[in-house]
Amino acid sequence: MDDEFIQLKKVTKAFGKNRVLDKIDLSIPEGKITGIIGASGEGKSTILKLISSFYAVDSGEVFYFRRNIKHDTTHVKKSFGIAIDAGSFYENLTVYENLFHFGRLYNVKRSVLKRRIRGIIRFVGLEEASDVLSRNLSLGMKKRLDLACALVHKPSVLILDEPTADLDPLLRNQMLKLIRKINSHGTTVIFTTQMLDEVDVLCDYVAILYNENIHEENLLKDVLKKYNAKDMNSVFTKIFSKKGRKAYLESSEKKRKIDLKKEKKNIDDNNFIKELKDDEKGGKK
Repeated sequence: MDDEFIQLKKVTKAFGKNRVLDKIDLSIPEGKITGIIGASGEGKSTILKLISSFYAVDSGEVFYFRRNIKHDTTHVKKSFGIAIDAGSFYENLTVYENLFHFGRLYNVKRSVLKRRIRGIIRFVGLEEASDVLSRNLSLGMKKRLDLACALVHKPSVLILDEPTADLDPLLRNQMLKLIRKINSHGTTVIFTTQMLDEVDVLCDYVAILYNENIHEENLLKDVLKKYNAKDMNSVFTKIFSKKGRKAYLESSEKKRKIDLKKEKKNIDDNNFIKELKDDEKGGKK
């Protein structure tokens, strides 16, 4: 096991004027399940996207096996499986077609891919839905398909953003068991969640975001011991009950919309001022 498997060193990320992460340091161990938690808007998804090179850092560095991912994106893409948005698959393709498509994107040989797809479909429990259009799948099946697409190239690291969101308790438990099963095959799992009981039952390692920084980072058992807590909910309450917590809009899409609104308002204001000046000129004539 490599404790310096994935590292963020002095990483800062901002969206416009909103700084989300401020010179954070984070080490993610190899072969473990690491949970990244924090209140809404603390930057959990941002960290996942920085690790997977979806976002570029504003400053600092992200390393994978001590190599800067900025200079090694090809290796990162081959080694990482990612499910960080609302469904990465295509609604108008079947389960099998989606897996074949993503496998070819990762340059998996056709002869290998056909055999692998059958195994993955069986692994995630979608045997009965192999030829079903993805848009016709239940929510739980769509979540499993998303996982399958992220696994089709046999990644060393699986990155998941709130994989159990919107699932009922039964489906949530099934997803947690599937994640544990994936990890048992040697895959490092990094995930975010708002469900702190999932951290208790699933995680070996935990990182807690608070006010732009990593407030805690350690083995789960050591974090619980430090706060004299029986579960992560108690730890979370102790940390986030503090006054002065900053809150941010984490979604870049939301930020973009806000920036567009501001830009439109500025344009409207400028046009209004221009119209006033034109009216004044007309009056003077």
